[in-house]
Amino acid sequence: MEIITSHINADFDSLASMIAAKKLYPEAEIVFPGSQERKLRDFIEVFKPVDIKRIKDIEPSKIKKLIIVDTKQPDRIGPLAELLSNKSLKIHIYDHHPFAKGDIRGEVEKIEDVGATATIFTELLKNKRLKPTPMEATILALGIYEETGCLLFPSTTERDLLAVSYLLKRGANLNII
Repeated sequence: MEIITSHINADFDSLASMIAAKKLYPEAEIVFPGSQERKLRDFIEVFKPVDIKRIKDIEPSKIKKLIIVDTKQPDRIGPLAELLSNKSLKIHIYDHHPFAKGDIRGEVEKIEDVGATATIFTELLKNKRLKPTPMEATILALGIYEETGCLLFPSTTERDLLAVSYLLKRGANLNII
């Protein structure tokens, strides 16, 4: 079993990245390790963008691959951190935060200096010719907008702007954003 997860108190960048990761890992299940921000919970309740498993519905011993997005810190993945002691577990990490002491390491590490992890995934999908649906494009753009303060934070890069441009071409809905 493969699972895609992010950090506790998940935000739109987390959700967007998990949904995009699901396109790259179609057999994987999306699992939040804990709570979500209120705005995100409300959005999920209204739009139901993807099937999300509850952590209690996952059998930890069956997990062979852990895909972590938008974090590398073991304490931010909640109870899923217990899986890290399994030496045969394959770990893939996608994040826009720089490495720090004690961070989780993986056999795949895609760490980029951009404003949002959703930007990394937008680029990956584009390069692999995996076209997001209009709703997926909207959620990816939401992740970038939230994480970059509507593209105004100093951490915003040209790549974030290009990713949003691509997502608009793919049907991202600014009214929802």
